[in-house]
Parts: sequence; structure tokens; C-alpha cells
Amino acid sequence: MKMPRVVSLLFACAAAITGAGLLALPAAAQNPMSFPETKAVFGLDGIKHGADGVLTIQGGNLEFVKGKKKADIPASSITEVMTGKDTERTIGGTVGTLTMFAPYGGGRFLSLFRTKIDTLSVEYVDASGGVHGALFTLTEGNSLGAKKALLDAGAKTSVPVEVEAEEQAKPKEKKQ
Repeated sequence: MKMPRVVSLLFACAAAITGAGLLALPAAAQNPMSFPETKAVFGLDGIKHGADGVLTIQGGNLEFVKGKKKADIPASSITEVMTGKDTERTIGGTVGTLTMFAPYGGGRFLSLFRTKIDTLSVEYVDASGGVHGALFTLTEGNSLGAKKALLDAGAKTSVPVEVEAEEQAKPKEKKQ
């Protein structure tokens, strides 16, 4: 008689622990990150190309707000997050020179003309399965933080943040 009670008690405890873990909110939802002075270069529905606004990552979403207009992208639907440093590393040679003008690698294109900005590009899948991309420029030094926040919220990338952080930590060599 005592054995079924013990099994029942253990099962109840396991169910309670599992349920508590499922109810816990992700850290990204509790700590929103905001990036003012962000420009949505292109790729957001309902937002004009080149609009200045605020990029916020909170509640598992990337949100861009320009006045009363707002665009949301669920972080879980983001299949690629790239910064300007990522595109510098992955694109090289003659083919890289030709492909740096591609739409979602646009950060490399922008970096040819401006040096005091960081770029962040995202590739995402909408509810109907269509693949889209959006390109943002942020104030210098913010793209890595935005990428980390998106990855914490559930986005995916092919270039790990650790690799990018190591690249940024290396001193730049001067050409002679």
C-alpha cells in the first residue's frame, strides 16, 4: 500500500517542477533592450524606407517604432541575424566584392559610405512562410548588443556571437 503512495508523490513532484519550468518567463522578456536613433533602411511592412525610430527587443519580439507606426517581428521567426562585422568576415575576394551589393548583405554596402554606424540585418519567415529581410543602422557599438538580445529572445544565426566578440576585441592593424 505504501509503494503506490510514494510513486504518486514522486510523480506529483515531478509534474509540479516541470510545470514551474514551463511557466518561467525568458530573460529577454524581462529585460527589454532599446536602441534609439535607429534607422530602418528597408524591409519593414508599414514603415517607410530610411525611417528613423526606436528599435526595441522585448517579449520575444523585435519591434521598430516610428511615431505612431510600429512593426513587429517575432524573434522565433528570425532565421539569420548579421551585423556589419559578420558581413566583413564572410564576404571576401572578387565574388565578395560583387555580392556586397546584395539586399540582405546590405550592411557591407552601407559601410562603404559611413563609418560611424553599425548595421544589423535580419532574415525572417512570416506567418505564411514567406522569407523577408530587414536592414537597420544603429549608432556605433550597438549592433553586437542587439544581436545578443535577439539570440537570447529566440532568433538564430550562422555566425556565433562569441566569434564576433573575439574579432572586435582584436586590435586593428594599420596598413603601412
